[in-house]
Amino acid sequence: MSVLDIGFLSLTHFCDKHGPSVLMVTQLASSLENCNELLLPEYPRDSYCSSCLLKFPDTNEHATSIRSTFDDFYSVSTQYSSVRYQLLSLIIKKTFSEENMSYDGSPFMFWDEHRGLNLAMGFKLEDVHARGNERRYCLILSLEKGESSGEKDAFNILAENWQFVIESFTKLISHIKIQSRGMLDKLQTDFTQIMGGTYLRENKQKIPVSLADIVGDSLIFLKIHKWNTYILKRLASANSNSESSDGVNTL
Repeated sequence: MSVLDIGFLSLTHFCDKHGPSVLMVTQLASSLENCNELLLPEYPRDSYCSSCLLKFPDTNEHATSIRSTFDDFYSVSTQYSSVRYQLLSLIIKKTFSEENMSYDGSPFMFWDEHRGLNLAMGFKLEDVHARGNERRYCLILSLEKGESSGEKDAFNILAENWQFVIESFTKLISHIKIQSRGMLDKLQTDFTQIMGGTYLRENKQKIPVSLADIVGDSLIFLKIHKWNTYILKRLASANSNSESSDGVNTL
């Protein structure tokens, strides 16, 4: 199985306005040229709102992708993958419509011939501006079968790296939730000092809000790109028997 066949990692969101949406998809490539092939020069960003739009720091407000190198691997994260869009649409629609899907950090796995093998982990963030005062997100690892292999390889890869993937997802989600809680506490403190009363009770306007604003971290998508790259690189290396270390990295 080549590096390009290993699969991809997605951060998805159920947008109040647009429904199931891909915030960011991270893929590996064997060269910079292959990275470019995974990107579209531009895509209709006006069809997204703040809550489902990939948001970079102010200095890169017009950027639509992140590329990086990790040892001999190249990685790219974007919101609109040129070769994965239709597949991702199928995956996220099933994920967010699945009755058994929970948002408490429990893993949920599904497979079929159209969507491949997928491991999803959902979570919620409190936001007074969202419907029901919460926003739903999901991390999804999608493993593909290579041209010279079958779906059995995808199951083997996941089985052999199950603990690593679960711990990695859990660590990332925990980091995001801690940031979100800290930001909410800060808003509550500031609101009480200025206006009095309770921030959660007084702010009832429903508007789209970016994940970056919910966690108060303009670099959050860059960090997620780095984390996703590490996970995919580890899986690719483990599949080629070139890496045998245990444990998870740090954000």
